[in-house]
Amino acid sequence: METMALSPVVVEALGYAGTLVILVSLAVKSIVRFRWLNAAGSLLLVVFAFATRSWPVVAMNLGIIVIDLYFIVRVSSVPRECKLVAAEPTSALLQYFYAQNRDEITALFGETAFADARYFTYFVRGSEVAGLFAWRDSVPGECVVSVDFVTGRYRDTSIGRYFFGNQLPAFRDRGYSRIVYRNVGYGHWKYLRSLGFKDLGGGDFEKEI
Repeated sequence: METMALSPVVVEALGYAGTLVILVSLAVKSIVRFRWLNAAGSLLLVVFAFATRSWPVVAMNLGIIVIDLYFIVRVSSVPRECKLVAAEPTSALLQYFYAQNRDEITALFGETAFADARYFTYFVRGSEVAGLFAWRDSVPGECVVSVDFVTGRYRDTSIGRYFFGNQLPAFRDRGYSRIVYRNVGYGHWKYLRSLGFKDLGGGDFEKEI
């Protein structure tokens, strides 16, 4: 097929690159990152299709870009702050939330983390349950986190930053002076370091509050 200004090799590379980026986007859990990657892949395919004069492909990918940007704006318009709403250990909603996210929660915090927790609270963003924070007492002044989980839609560290930046006085009022994580999964380490937790090694982290 006739190409425009770009060489056939470059055009083909753009097509493969766009396809690869879109495939990678499908494996991303964060909805915002998915939309950005999906839009980037579609943009590459727009250039590819324009160069090869594949007008239906141009139209389709431009439409995908518009849809992706619409959802990015929509998600970004949700209030950035989150609220903590206490959850009763025996509530049907809590049990359902855990059942729906059991595999990810146990992978990060262990098989008994949910059962070991004594206190539960939801992260609520807007009108949606965005995650779960559960903990138990240990030695005096120590809050041991059992579960600190956010659903894929909100997994961009903003909830964690808001929580540890604004909600800690409530934990100090409970008599806690330190928040600790014990033997947490590797997938949580970078997140905890970014929030200022001290890495004690072996999946153990702590932060003075």
